[in-house]
Amino acid sequence: MNQKLSKKIVMQYNEEFQYIYQRAKTFSDRYIVMHIADNSKFNHKIGFAAGKKLGNAVVRNRIKRVLREIYRKNKKNISINCCILLVGRMASVNTDYTVIEKSFCRLCKRAKIWKDVL
Repeated sequence: MNQKLSKKIVMQYNEEFQYIYQRAKTFSDRYIVMHIADNSKFNHKIGFAAGKKLGNAVVRNRIKRVLREIYRKNKKNISINCCILLVGRMASVNTDYTVIEKSFCRLCKRAKIWKDVL
């Protein structure tokens, strides 16, 4: 079953990104930086970012696509009472999808937003 993320929950505006950067708790590892804020201003939102230090547009878009797909596959296990911003790191440029997915799951558990759904 191939579902896309709803445009309603994906961050698009600079105001949303800045709100998360200013108010979020940050969890990070070698591959991903995860910013998590309560959803008092925005209902459950998810954002994806990759800085220019990672490479050209092709590389940055690939990282965002990988992060988007990882979130899409695991969203049933994430509590919906928060806003999340996922930022790719340099180590994720040449890393396999499964390694980044394990990293995402580990960060969610550390941030206590992971719920095990069978």
